[in-house]
Amino acid sequence: MKKLIVFLFLIVLVTCHAFACEINLTVSKDCKKEAYQSGDEVIIEVQVQFTHRVCPLGIKMTKFTYENLKILGATEWTEVKPGLFTRQIKAIVTDEKAGVAKLSAIRKCEKEGGYAVCTLSKS
Repeated sequence: MKKLIVFLFLIVLVTCHAFACEINLTVSKDCKKEAYQSGDEVIIEVQVQFTHRVCPLGIKMTKFTYENLKILGATEWTEVKPGLFTRQIKAIVTDEKAGVAKLSAIRKCEKEGGYAVCTLSKS
C-alpha cells in the first residue's frame, strides 16, 4: 500500500512538471463584438497561471506581439493569488491589413513556457 501511494505521488509530481504556463486572452465584456471596425477600442484581459511553483522567467518577461492593432496602454501585472497574474491591455483596431486583428502572448522558458492568441474579426 505504501509503495502505491509513493508511486501515485511521483506520477502526479511528474505530470505537473509536464504542463506549460496557462495563458488566457479574452476581450472585456464591455468591448465584445462579432466584428470590429478600424478605430474600435478594445480591452483585452490577460491571465497567466504558472503551472510550476517556481518559474525561472519572471512575469514581466511575457512577450506580446500584435497585428492590425495599435497598443494604447496596459496596466501593470497584478498577482491575484499565488502563481496567477492578470493585466489589461487597451488597443485600437487599425486597417493596416484585411482579415483579422490579433494579440499574441508568449512565454519561453526551460519549463515549457506558454502561448495564447486573441483573434478579433474585422468587418
